Amino acid sequence: MSLSHALIQTRWLSPGHIEGADGSLFRAYEFEPLSSGLFEEDLEGQNANGFFQKLSDLIARLPSLIDGQFILFRKLDADGTLVTTLMAFERVEKEASYSHIGAILSELHLSPELLSEESWRGYLEILLGPKIRSSGFPDVVWEKESIQAEEKTIRVLSLTELPQVSWKGCLQPVFESDREFVASLKFTIPDRKLIRRRLETKRRVSHALSITNSLEVRNIESNSVLQSSEETLERILVGKEALLEISLGIMVVGTDAETREVSNDFEKAVSGVGNAGLYQERIGSLPVFVSHVPGNKMMKIRTLPILSENFAHLLPLLSDYSRVNDQSSLPLQSRNRERSHLNLFSKENLNFNAFICGASGSGKSFLMNAVLSSLLKDEPETRLCIFDIGGSYRKLVQAYGGVYQTLSAEQARGLVASFIRSSPVDASGFYRALIETLCGSGAHLTHSHRVAIDDLVREFEGKPLSIRALIESAKSKTERFYQDLAHWLKPHVKLDDAKDSPELIAALSSQVTAFDFKELDSDPVLQRTTIQILSQLLWRDLALGKFKRTEVVFDEVWRFFAETKWLLEEMYRTFRKYRAGIVSITQNLADYGDEAFAKMIFTNSFTKIFLQNGAAGEFLKETFDMNESDIQRALSVSSKKPVYSEFFALSPLMSQVFRLYPTPEFYELANTENVSVTKGAS
Repeated sequence: MSLSHALIQTRWLSPGHIEGADGSLFRAYEFEPLSSGLFEEDLEGQNANGFFQKLSDLIARLPSLIDGQFILFRKLDADGTLVTTLMAFERVEKEASYSHIGAILSELHLSPELLSEESWRGYLEILLGPKIRSSGFPDVVWEKESIQAEEKTIRVLSLTELPQVSWKGCLQPVFESDREFVASLKFTIPDRKLIRRRLETKRRVSHALSITNSLEVRNIESNSVLQSSEETLERILVGKEALLEISLGIMVVGTDAETREVSNDFEKAVSGVGNAGLYQERIGSLPVFVSHVPGNKMMKIRTLPILSENFAHLLPLLSDYSRVNDQSSLPLQSRNRERSHLNLFSKENLNFNAFICGASGSGKSFLMNAVLSSLLKDEPETRLCIFDIGGSYRKLVQAYGGVYQTLSAEQARGLVASFIRSSPVDASGFYRALIETLCGSGAHLTHSHRVAIDDLVREFEGKPLSIRALIESAKSKTERFYQDLAHWLKPHVKLDDAKDSPELIAALSSQVTAFDFKELDSDPVLQRTTIQILSQLLWRDLALGKFKRTEVVFDEVWRFFAETKWLLEEMYRTFRKYRAGIVSITQNLADYGDEAFAKMIFTNSFTKIFLQNGAAGEFLKETFDMNESDIQRALSVSSKKPVYSEFFALSPLMSQVFRLYPTPEFYELANTENVSVTKGAS
């Protein structure tokens, strides 16, 4: 008979319930860990302190004689990412019994669900191989220092003594390892009244004898020492702190060489004075393994006393990843290879706007091509409209059958002319802004000039605008401000006679469109005017609801809107009601020049994305008042070409460093200029 028959005697009964080897009933939950990005870097800060204090208080209120267990298992998925699943178990009298652990998980917003048979078998599969899924039992061999299950090697580590290290996050290097493993933390709360009587007696005897080590609380059963203070003893005696017994075991799965390497790394990561910390089991590997199967009893020889406040720091509830957004086709991982999600159109987002900043060569084009490609995969009817300088999106547009239009000066004038001829002046204020742009928006335009523009445009309400007629009307006025306008508009009289550009209007009606403004750099007034008109035409399409959702990309946005900030701000604020979003891209936030403009972009973008050298830490702190942890994450991003490209994403729901691992498809789409299909991304 296979040894695995004797190892796994626990049975899954129904959703949320398992039965132990001795017939005990356990309530079982499954859930995902909380993102450590919700807290400060290294868990040092007010948010992290508040979380652990709340968790400690909840644990201290647990009743006596409660038996529980937390299991974390990390499994390698088919796409090469790791997926962490947490399970929690609590011994109950019957299926309808109240679950204290379930209440704690809900209080911490961990969204626990009743354990499914699929998740239970997935946990067993990591330990014993795929045969277990079909109710088969693989051959298990107990070696001297490990366990062999089919072709896998399992090494077991135990916590032999509480490590004399900083508590918060002391096991995070283990919980966030980028390997497959299972971590099990069992606990029980002894009879509180008995514990209190023993502690009170010890304290009185120690004081009476003036023993120098009177601050030690000795656990008689395990013969282990728990360092404490008079204040902590008092907290235990009055019920503010609980004393628990725990057993921590870690099962590392893989080849013989891999498990040996990982086990050694775990020992180094969690070590303390003397024998404190994790150590590898030898002949005890099988008994410890069995004791950590849910439903089996703890080994007394592997139990340790611990205070509830410190126990809260050991629980495997946090991990470096983010799946707060809806799942998308964008293949992202965290730094510990955990599958992560970023979706600009996630239902949790208050708006669908974003900005991206990163130095040249940091991977902006590569990231943006990947984001836009995933948007089209998630929703094939998504409308993309890209305003670009340099052709970074040409291959993407062509791959999806769109139209990529490089604008010449003649085409741009034709677009402006055809719009003016076909769109009568209305009261929206658009034409006022258009005339202001033609006059070369800047400091030379005073409030009096703007009043004069408003007065002239009003004369044409309900009629097509004529630049020539507008100039004649301005000349007829005696005030200097009107004369100035006539002078500034004189170079644009030829717009009245320019030929239409129907190909641009047709391009704008395509589902995937990109306009390259590189050739208009020599005429910034024409460039900005063209952007204004294309934006207005796009806005009209949104109001008609032609597409389910729309993404508009402004690459190097400050070039287009430096003098017409109000237009971009209005678009940012109103696009959500059309299920549309804007992505603004720049090489550095400081490029905006105008701090108010940069703040507007930042404030109205739900998702902020930083690549390498996108902004200086001082600028982020002083201009946007970002906290120190977010600034550290933003400044820590790097890229390892051609392996991955890192970026930091910030929103009210996340603070996460993501890694984008390139696929041949993404490389091909982002292959601008000298980017190799097999080497680094632009």
